[in-house]
Amino acid sequence: MICIDGSEEKMDTAIPMTEQDSKPISAPDVSILAGIDIGTNSIRMSIGQVSADGRVEVLERLQRAVNLGHDAFRHGHLERDTIRAAISILREFKRRIDFYGARRIWTAATSALREARNADVFVDRVLLSTGLEVDILDPTEQGRLTVLAVQEALKNDLSLMGQQTLITEVGGGSTMLTFLKNGQITASQGLGLGSIRLQEILEPAGGSWMQTSEFIRREIESILSPLESLMPLRSVKTFLALGADARFAADQIGTPMPNPFFRKVSRSKFKRLLEKLKSFSPEQLARQYDLPYTEAETLVPALLIYQELLEATSAKEWLVSSVSMRDGLLIELSRRSSGRQEQTFRQEAIQSALSLAEKYKVNLDHAQRTAACAVRLFDTLKSEHGLTDRHRLLLEIAALLHEIGMFVSARAYHKHTLYLILNSEIFGLSREEVQIVAHTARYHRRGTPKPTHMEFMNLSRENRLAVNKLAALLRLAKAMDIEDARQIEQMRLTLQEDNLTIEVPGLSEQSLKTPSIGLGTDFFEDVYGLKIRWLSSA
Repeated sequence: MICIDGSEEKMDTAIPMTEQDSKPISAPDVSILAGIDIGTNSIRMSIGQVSADGRVEVLERLQRAVNLGHDAFRHGHLERDTIRAAISILREFKRRIDFYGARRIWTAATSALREARNADVFVDRVLLSTGLEVDILDPTEQGRLTVLAVQEALKNDLSLMGQQTLITEVGGGSTMLTFLKNGQITASQGLGLGSIRLQEILEPAGGSWMQTSEFIRREIESILSPLESLMPLRSVKTFLALGADARFAADQIGTPMPNPFFRKVSRSKFKRLLEKLKSFSPEQLARQYDLPYTEAETLVPALLIYQELLEATSAKEWLVSSVSMRDGLLIELSRRSSGRQEQTFRQEAIQSALSLAEKYKVNLDHAQRTAACAVRLFDTLKSEHGLTDRHRLLLEIAALLHEIGMFVSARAYHKHTLYLILNSEIFGLSREEVQIVAHTARYHRRGTPKPTHMEFMNLSRENRLAVNKLAALLRLAKAMDIEDARQIEQMRLTLQEDNLTIEVPGLSEQSLKTPSIGLGTDFFEDVYGLKIRWLSSA
């Protein structure tokens, strides 16, 4: 659980220090955590402390404005002055981190850094100037951290969640959508539509708010129409919004709920509020509501995006949560520091993969048998491949998805599988991990990795090696899904010296002549240097 201020105060202002805060901590404290969010129009930080029972209590929040999004979306790169301003803020934040003696720090950047051509230069300068290592998050990782914060705020009480729930956060450069069914995450999607980006697109063209709304509606429809089977918006009964602009609306017209981290906003009240806000200029909004100008000028564009998404659902109202991605950063850091395996995350990633498999009409019985066999091989050969538990998850997902290319065509379907996975989002996986999954699935049949396969060669050497090892396991697992060997729990795998013995009850000579057996065996033996012995047991 994370203890977050659920009161009427704005979440993104610094919490005043108490007397006990006046003395700096002399040595790094493993219980002190810091999460920094480098966003599109500001840099925010939360510092928290892990209690003995595993809760994270927020000690201080800081926010400083810097318009990275303006540079990234309009010019495609960050200007020198903007970089200097951002580094100055991060130096200030690092001094506060040192004051508290935080041992674990996560500095995360989102859409502005994802799109800036000189992001690498920015990351390098931050490291040299502050010692902070900036992690540029993929949209799916950003969404996962946000949902993690929501789940903690719910305290395992899913009564606020309906059968179909959409969690959405409109940022400056992108909008994150996460779809849940019965509390389980089934899909996550980032939209290249945010308040600052929308402002940059529409400001030169002028136009009315009605035209802007129509533009937003068309953009949402064009992006989400192909994803209807994964994210059926019309079936959504619970619409949950996060972000500073949503919190502004909740502060104005929201109704408190028993859970202090949530407020309820009716459709009709929100519609009237938005009409009122549209009549003000950014300058008037800043004066009327005591907002920084940078927030005032993007407020209405952000609320318009929320409105169009809300209208696309069947929700009669929307819920607004006071939590943020920074809370997710602290929670994740806490779990990592405790060494706890996050079983919930694994289940969500697998569920996301299964939803994708269902979308492309995969034979789930075969896919799940292959996945079960692949992870058994992985566990048996752990001393041989030296891969991590994270690779185990990637192998399982690749096994579930290895035949999705059949949806396009049975001819060379492994290549279609590569394309579909590379162009899909799997909840919780980084872009790099999706690439490993895609290539592992691509090499489950036919050819093996070659220097002429440019997409494979573009992977890092470490990831190419992992793909070879995982693909060899997947190919063998697929070969083992033959009629005689489908009782996977009865199969025995024995690793001894240079041999892997696969003992299958009732395995026939005819089955051993199956072409897939030979294909799976050859690649495996090339990669692992082990001889496979097939045996039939009583």
